[in-house]
Amino acid sequence: MRKITLLLLVIATASLTGAVAKGKKCEAQKAKYVVLIGSDGFSSDVVRAHPGAFPNIEALMKNGSYTLERRSVLPSSSAVNWASMLMGAGPELHGYTTWGSQVPDLPSRVIGKYGLFPGICGAIRDARPDAVMACGYNWPTIGCLYEQKAVNINSNVPSDPALADSMCLYIGREKPLFTFIAFGEPDETGHRCGWESDEYFEMCKQIDGYVGKIMETLEKNDMKDDAIVFFTADHGGTGKGHGGISMKEMETPFVVCGKGIKQGHEIPESVMVFDCAPTIGHIFSIDQPQVWIGRPVMSVFE
Repeated sequence: MRKITLLLLVIATASLTGAVAKGKKCEAQKAKYVVLIGSDGFSSDVVRAHPGAFPNIEALMKNGSYTLERRSVLPSSSAVNWASMLMGAGPELHGYTTWGSQVPDLPSRVIGKYGLFPGICGAIRDARPDAVMACGYNWPTIGCLYEQKAVNINSNVPSDPALADSMCLYIGREKPLFTFIAFGEPDETGHRCGWESDEYFEMCKQIDGYVGKIMETLEKNDMKDDAIVFFTADHGGTGKGHGGISMKEMETPFVVCGKGIKQGHEIPESVMVFDCAPTIGHIFSIDQPQVWIGRPVMSVFE
């Protein structure tokens, strides 16, 4: 009799555990669509210095969660930080260490089945084999920093305006589960004119306009209410350069807005560039690769 009772208890406990786990997985599926917008060289300093100048980005901040203290990995340069953003780890593990790395400068600690260090695109593809994903950029190096083989649409276009137009077209036509858009500015303007220049400020305002256009596209195609949108950058800058250890170079906005995201919430905890991929993974209830060191930014969720 004791054996029968114990067996029934084990079965009941297993059933309850399975139900709870299933429930947690469903709860963790936060939204149907995720759009990650990145802007090369967009510093937190320009947002602090010009309140009210970026209506679309500031609307995401007001209606979502944000920090202006998100830090880059070192060096505070482009390829190393774009890789960290998409790969959930720093250069010590993924191996991309310089501003223009197109292949790992150090051997990647792990090579995934798509031929690169495991990133968010491959993780989504493995968990959602039928998902549509679209990635667009206008700096060719970006195409070396994510698993293109896992993505349906890989768009390399010549300019930011063309990138905004093409990616809005893909969003409306394909309704991707995950969309990644990497604008090349205002980095180029910062190098040419300076991060504190009027020209840099005006270019940041143009990026804000592209963010507004993407949000309009989501709303027009009945996607906005079931979407989460990120806005962030790889690094900031000072003078006419970056790569050093000043806060102007290392701090960029990290803004999350959409379904199930706290509104008007300034993120209190530390956020690093490599926390982006794990946060997206959490939205889709995707198990994090063991080699990732980033953490989901949990305080943004209601």
